[in-house]
Amino acid sequence: MANCQILWNNVLNVVKSSTNEAIFKSFFSVVHPLSYDDNKFIIKVDSPLVADWIKQKYFSIIEDTLSKSAGENIQLLIQCEGIQEEIITSNTISPGKKKKIHVTNLNPNFLFNNFVIGNSNQMAHAAAYASGQNPGHAYNPLFIYGGVGLGKTHLMQAIGHAAIAKNKDLKVLYISSEKFLNQYIDAIQNNTSAKFRNYYRSNVDILLVDDIQFLSKKVGTQEEFFHTFNALHNEGKQIVMTSDKSPKELKGIESRLVNRFEWGMIVDIQSPDFETRVAIIHKKLEQYGQIFDEDVCFYLANKIRNDVRKIEGAIIKLLGYASIKNEPISLEMAKECLKDYVSSHIVTLDFIQKSVSEFFALNDTDLKSNKRPKSIAYPRQLAMYLCRNMTNSSLTEIAQSFGGKDHTTVLYACRKIEKKKTEDEITKQQLLTLEKKIIDNIQMM
Repeated sequence: MANCQILWNNVLNVVKSSTNEAIFKSFFSVVHPLSYDDNKFIIKVDSPLVADWIKQKYFSIIEDTLSKSAGENIQLLIQCEGIQEEIITSNTISPGKKKKIHVTNLNPNFLFNNFVIGNSNQMAHAAAYASGQNPGHAYNPLFIYGGVGLGKTHLMQAIGHAAIAKNKDLKVLYISSEKFLNQYIDAIQNNTSAKFRNYYRSNVDILLVDDIQFLSKKVGTQEEFFHTFNALHNEGKQIVMTSDKSPKELKGIESRLVNRFEWGMIVDIQSPDFETRVAIIHKKLEQYGQIFDEDVCFYLANKIRNDVRKIEGAIIKLLGYASIKNEPISLEMAKECLKDYVSSHIVTLDFIQKSVSEFFALNDTDLKSNKRPKSIAYPRQLAMYLCRNMTNSSLTEIAQSFGGKDHTTVLYACRKIEKKKTEDEITKQQLLTLEKKIIDNIQMM
């Protein structure tokens, strides 16, 4: 039987000849052969992004090269350590044999030292870092909220990594609220509720729950989580939750749970400003061992404003595009490669305000003023509602953009328009017209 390393060297030679040096170094430098046995060749990667990249771009090449080199059909398996105790193939997920290690289900890439701090997330980072250094005492519970792709999950899991670094015996569990719901349903169906409760209330030191808003209107699961929360909190165990909205904005969540969420620290993450987005791009490129010209970085930062996850996706797509073209990355290439990707056409608070002002023939300053006649107050409320529903901005961000108003003003406006659009056909049509107008104008930019 051929040696595992020899087979892998043959793969590297073939891959290197079919891609550029930058891509090769960025992705294959973090891939390591683990074993070759029983027609199965296992490689290990340290990032789900790398695993996904290999599956999409190089899986067939690697598997074919291995089979030719070994003289037999070989099945390639990809192990992504730290993400889950599983082996990933091209289309399936199946159990694999691994040596016993200290297992968590945390993403190994979500650490404090690779989280880019800016004005939009400084408070959230500080609270998360303190929780990781002193779990159960600094801020408990910690509630982090904000839009999609802004780093809530990153910070949450960084707490777990930091806590384990200080005490390897800590039992840290990261789970989505959807998975918690499904486990609870399974426990009821299989008559294992006592085992389910014991697991969460006796065998977890740090509980990290993502997207708590998913429990909305799930009365039974909320009841179970309420008692789990109380049990852990009474024992001084750290609880961290993320949500797309602040506790007060959550709908369909029992008031007693909302009350528990507010016991500790509540912090929000807002959309990163331009400088922070550029810093994020540089950090991601550093992780991949890449350098972009500054004009390419600025282009990405200008086009993708509200979602850090999309920034990373754009970088990966651009690297792959350059690999296929076998050309250096330029601004022109970035525009060509990402023309559809960045055509998500960012809707900004300012753009919405200008669109509403034009629609109602108001001055640009009217919506930001304190004027209260209905001819201004009503359009202002519509604009606040649209800002809340068409952007990832927080209530505080929206309030500040309307002349420094309080976030409760925005919340009141959103609730009023939400109710009014169900009762008043004119309001409903105005909203539809404005939404179409805003999207159409953005796409023409």
